[in-house]
Amino acid sequence: MQDIQRDQNNFTARSLKPVVRIVVAAELAISALLMTTVQWPVPQPATSQAAIAQVAVLR
Repeated sequence: MQDIQRDQNNFTARSLKPVVRIVVAAELAISALLMTTVQWPVPQPATSQAAIAQVAVLR
C-alpha cells in the first residue's frame, strides 16, 4: 500500500518537474523583457553648488 503511494508521489513529482522549469524560464524571460523596456532615468552629476547645498542641509 505504501509502495503504491510512494510510486504515485514519485510519478507526480517527475511529471511536474518540466512544468516547473518552463514556468521559471518564462518568469525569467518576462523579467528580462521588462528590464529592457523600462526607461531608467540617467543619473545627473551633482554640480558643485548643489553638492554644497546638500552638505549644508546635512549639517
